[in-house]
Amino acid sequence: MDFQGHRHHFLVALIFSLLFLFFHSPLPTNASTNKLVESVCKKTINNGDCVNALESDPRTATTSELKDLAKIALQMAVANSTKSKAYIDDLLNKNHTEPIKQCSFWYGAVVGSFRSALGELDVDALTANYDAKVATDGANICENALASAGVQVPSISTRNNYVRLYSSIGFEVTNDL
Repeated sequence: MDFQGHRHHFLVALIFSLLFLFFHSPLPTNASTNKLVESVCKKTINNGDCVNALESDPRTATTSELKDLAKIALQMAVANSTKSKAYIDDLLNKNHTEPIKQCSFWYGAVVGSFRSALGELDVDALTANYDAKVATDGANICENALASAGVQVPSISTRNNYVRLYSSIGFEVTNDL
């Protein structure tokens, strides 16, 4: 084999080696949580769940303004509680019991509180803060209604926990506006 042949084999081997290294190197992950998300979540009822919830929305990765993060968090809270209200209403149609009826009613208040908090962001941060905080009241009343009747509905209890989480996030993220 002449010099050209060795050079050709060397280049092919080099290219394959570089491609191997490229495809087998770890890709960058979202290991670095947005500092704003970290600062808000460490004050909530569950830091890990807060980070996971906020990072599930791709907009949070590039958010550097507290008001923008508040808007994202409250939009997520409205979406989550609205879906939960629809779920509970569907459950109520199948199982018309008093505790589920109360949960349906109080989830209307939860959705209203989160919507109000979102609407107040640009007008009155203190009112937005209050509305985000009291959203959890509806979930707590719902959970108490279930417990008082001796009814266990884990799917509603899980949704109540999400309301508590989003309420905590909403309260903390609007607290410094």
